[in-house]
Amino acid sequence: MDDKKNHIKAVIRDNVPWIMLLVFSALFSILFPQFLTFRNITNILRNASMIGIIAVGMTFAMIAGTFDLSVGSMMGLAAIITLKMSPTDLPRTILTVLVALAAGALVGMANGLIVGRYRTSSIITTIGMEYVVLGITLVYTRGQHITIKGMYKPLEFIGKGRIGTFPFPIIIFLAVAVIGQLILSFTRFGRQLYATGGNPNTSELSGINIGKVRVLAYIISGVTASIGGIMIAARTQNLDPSFGFGQETDVLTCVLLGGVSLYGGKGSVIGTFAGTLLLYVVSNAMTLSGTAYEMQLICKGLIFLITVAASVIWQKKG
Repeated sequence: MDDKKNHIKAVIRDNVPWIMLLVFSALFSILFPQFLTFRNITNILRNASMIGIIAVGMTFAMIAGTFDLSVGSMMGLAAIITLKMSPTDLPRTILTVLVALAAGALVGMANGLIVGRYRTSSIITTIGMEYVVLGITLVYTRGQHITIKGMYKPLEFIGKGRIGTFPFPIIIFLAVAVIGQLILSFTRFGRQLYATGGNPNTSELSGINIGKVRVLAYIISGVTASIGGIMIAARTQNLDPSFGFGQETDVLTCVLLGGVSLYGGKGSVIGTFAGTLLLYVVSNAMTLSGTAYEMQLICKGLIFLITVAASVIWQKKG
C-alpha cells in the first residue's frame, strides 16, 4: 500500500508542470470564452516558441549545475546580426545564419571555459557576459535601430510562416524540444550532464570531465539563444539594438516552472516545455482580461519569485 502511495506521489511530483498547465487552462477557458479558440491557442504557442527554444538550452546548463544569464543579450545579438547582414538571397542567408549560430556557440564556449575551467560563479560570470554581449551589439549597430526590407522569403518563413493554419515557429519549438529530450534521455552526454549537476565531485572522481560537460552545455545554450534570435528577427524584421536584454528572466522562469532544479542534476526538457506553455498561458490570460502592462510585469515578477522559492523548498524536502 505504501509503495502504491509513493508511486502516486512520484507521478504527481514529476508531472506538476503539466497538472498546473491543465488546471490553469481549464480555469481560463471558463473565465474567458475566447481562450480556447484555435486562433488564441496558436497565438500562445507561437509567442512561446522563441523563448521556449532558448529555455531548452538553458535546461542543459541548469541540469549541469550552472546558470546562463547571458541568453537574453545573446538572443539580441543573433537577431541584430540576422538583420544587419541583410539576408536577401540564398548565399547571404546561409552566411548570416552560420555567423549568428557561431556567435552563440562562441559566447557559450567562453562562458563554459570560464565557469568550467576556473570554477567561477556561473551567475556572476554570465551576468558579466550579458553586458559584454550587449556592448558588442551596441558597438556593432552604433546604437541605431535596425530594419531590413526584402528578407529572403524562406528565412522570413521561419519566423512568420504557416503550414496550413499552423505557425511554423511552433514546429521548430517542438523539434528542438524533442531533440533536446532525446539527448538527455538516451545519450552518454545526457547521463554525464545529470551526474555533473547532481554531484560534481563524485562525477569527477568517476572519470567524468565536468569542465568539458559544462562547456558543451553552455554551447548548446548559446546556440539555442541564437536560434531564438534568428526566428525573432525573421518575424519582426525591425529591432532596437538593446532588444533581448532582460529576457533571461522569462527564460529562467520557464525552466524553473518546468521543474528543473536550481542546484542541478534534476529536470527535463519535457518539463521545461510545460513550464514555457504555463507562463505564456498566464500571460495570455492577463492580456485577455485587459490587465495593464505594468501589472503584468508585477505578476510575472511574482511568478518568478514564487517559482524560485518553491524550487528551494522542494529541493530541501528531497
